[in-house]
Amino acid sequence: MSYVLLGIIQGLTEFLPVSSQGHLLIFQRLFHIPTNLALDTVLHLGTALAATVYFRKEIVEILLYKRKLLWFLIIATFFTGLIGLSFKDFFESLFQSFEYVGPFFIVTGVVILLGEWRGKGQRGEGKMTTLDAALIGMAQGISIIPSLSRSAMTISASLARNLERKFAARFSFLVSIPAILGAGLVESKAIIKAGTIGIGFWPLGLGFLAALVSGWLAIKLFMDIIQRMSIRIFAYYVLALGILVLVFLR
Repeated sequence: MSYVLLGIIQGLTEFLPVSSQGHLLIFQRLFHIPTNLALDTVLHLGTALAATVYFRKEIVEILLYKRKLLWFLIIATFFTGLIGLSFKDFFESLFQSFEYVGPFFIVTGVVILLGEWRGKGQRGEGKMTTLDAALIGMAQGISIIPSLSRSAMTISASLARNLERKFAARFSFLVSIPAILGAGLVESKAIIKAGTIGIGFWPLGLGFLAALVSGWLAIKLFMDIIQRMSIRIFAYYVLALGILVLVFLR
């Protein structure tokens, strides 16, 4: 059941701007669940499939008709990959120490507040530029740092560039798909070498399914939230969580 719980946590927190990796690290520490590369990758692939299923119609439209938006997704993915591969060893070293989890939760909260403060929502999809895509891709690349939320970084970068709120969320979720799939491909060699390390097929499968379902629900929830209200509530949550981690889980 612990792997199902981790799958649910992964799915819910991947698309809400609160950091899935940070939450997984906290729960693994609290319940003494060892970190496992295969499990981590499978859970992320579950959320990638959730985004693919949710935006399936739009993905088809992008591939067939929306060539400009496809170009922006390619640009953002390029910069994400460039940063991820260039600083891969450095980012992975941060996962070796829990001391960074609390501080980067706090950074996530500050980033959300800055994005909300700067964002005016004046530019829609038709007014997006290559520079916007590049900056969003860079923001996503940096979010490999544990407890620095990917969705918070990309959505806040979009809002700071005055992109419309609903489109900012859509683009964030769409650009997560190639990023997560690419990371899975990069780690595939290590996964094949390490195997499931005693987890087994069914626990991995149940974790994947839990991440898929909870991820789909999280996207649906967040798309409704961002159209109706500010996302500052998530900033207050991760700020409080970061402080609690620093005080109690150091």
